[in-house]
Amino acid sequence: MGERTDTIAGLDDIAVPEYIDERLAAKALVNGLGFQSVRIVECKITRATANGDNYMSDVFRLAVRYVAEQSGDERTISLVVKSLPATGQRGPMIEEVQAYTKEATMFRDVVPALSELIGGTFFAARCFYTSDLPERLLVFEDLKALGYVTVNRQAGLDFGHCALVMRKIGQFHAASMRFAEQRLELLQRQFHFNMFNPDYGEASGQLRTIFENGLEALIAVARERWDGFDQTIVQKLERLAPVYVDRMRACLEQDCEADGGYRVLNHGDLWSNNMLFRYDPTEPTTVQDVAFVDLQISFYSSPGVDLNYALATCPNYETRARLDELIELYYASFRDTLEQLQYTARPIPSLADVRREIRRMEFFALVSIVSVLPILVMDHTDELVANFENLVDGKDAARARDIQYNGVNYQRIVRPMLIEFNQRKMLDI
Repeated sequence: MGERTDTIAGLDDIAVPEYIDERLAAKALVNGLGFQSVRIVECKITRATANGDNYMSDVFRLAVRYVAEQSGDERTISLVVKSLPATGQRGPMIEEVQAYTKEATMFRDVVPALSELIGGTFFAARCFYTSDLPERLLVFEDLKALGYVTVNRQAGLDFGHCALVMRKIGQFHAASMRFAEQRLELLQRQFHFNMFNPDYGEASGQLRTIFENGLEALIAVARERWDGFDQTIVQKLERLAPVYVDRMRACLEQDCEADGGYRVLNHGDLWSNNMLFRYDPTEPTTVQDVAFVDLQISFYSSPGVDLNYALATCPNYETRARLDELIELYYASFRDTLEQLQYTARPIPSLADVRREIRRMEFFALVSIVSVLPILVMDHTDELVANFENLVDGKDAARARDIQYNGVNYQRIVRPMLIEFNQRKMLDI
């Protein structure tokens, strides 16, 4: 399919695919709201996210005025369309990690069931429509219209925001354990891997490039530009580099049940870019709720995946001294939800069990600060856009990494973390 060449306000350099149109809006409303038919009066398309906010997808907002034929009333609704194109560097990666298939299954079959299990708890936007022809896309209700907004990812999340995330993901993980009693085969079939698809054998060139380039950039910057940094840590990172991706893959592919551990359905990509928050309208600084987006690499495995990832990437500098409190808040929510669900398939895991799962997956915390955190806290620049092409082999890739890894905020967070990881012998091979 082609792309429209007309200029649409707010879309900058991303053309609107021709399959995102009034017909798509009508299909989504009929499928999502149960109408027999609708007539679209007006459909305004704008871009829903800024450059660099999405790596595997393009996201558009549809402001729709429509008439439901059975009622005759004119109504308005805001929809979000997430398109996962088959073009550029992203296409093969989307196919390899099964991003569309996972996300469609999550929003159609899994998230609504998890929500229903615990009394309608709101985890994510309703999905109105999915299709992989002519291109892969999902249509959602617009969380912005429900009062949810993004946060400044460069600043990091304060303790209140992090506490909310921990409580909500605790509920999500607990509900998934009850869901596993009913639909274990689905979880084992669709969500048995995170990024490394076992059907592809070795990690793809793209994955290796992204992760290896990130570690090499960190090593170079730490060696040459981090004044006073312990060079023995740099030397350990240099020795780690040849086996870094293999260590990451081995970490993610652990059989966490073989030694008494347990599994949950992980979000899989739990950083602040994939969260939207709602605030008290009378107290705008008081955060009330969080909703998750981008469930495209969800993973049925140790809860240490989500916990290491979120705790390594989300908190702001000040909150990093309170990670133990956040783990305790997570556990209280997780335990209380399992008790509410009268979960009896196995003994409810203890706080010590949760901490054991975090330790099991702790190498993923290192991966998170090397490969995700620099994107998250990247200093604002007009020189380039952080996007998937630049993560892999874009013309601006080296410049992007230089900005990311030499950022003041990144250094302030990562230098003490690398010292701690070294003390815990996580950098040893």
